[in-house]
Amino acid sequence: MKKLTTVFLLLCTSFLIAQQKNITINEAVTKDSEAKVTSISYSVNSAKKLESIDWNAIKTIFKDNAQDVDIKMSFGINLKEPENSKMKVSGKFSVEGKSENIDDLIKISKKGINGLVKIYNKYENK
Repeated sequence: MKKLTTVFLLLCTSFLIAQQKNITINEAVTKDSEAKVTSISYSVNSAKKLESIDWNAIKTIFKDNAQDVDIKMSFGINLKEPENSKMKVSGKFSVEGKSENIDDLIKISKKGINGLVKIYNKYENK
């Protein structure tokens, strides 16, 4: 019985000592986090929607990126085919480069969009 009482008191004492320890938690809330946009994709079903892209909005999307971040812009057109047609017209292209070259990437994108619009117009006139 003495042994049982001694073991019981020893366990109670160890639990009390364990409860008195202070635990400090270091929170990593103060760390700065960085979000970056690396790609954007437009897929539309008419040429008018491609022609009405707001290029200033695209610049704004990528403005918070560091200058050396690789970015990609994709543009595509997928035309709805008429019910009695067996042809389907679609096209897509992408441009890639660094954030610092966003103006050059936009110029290339505008040329690619003009090409997609020409393809669409050929299809529409048939």
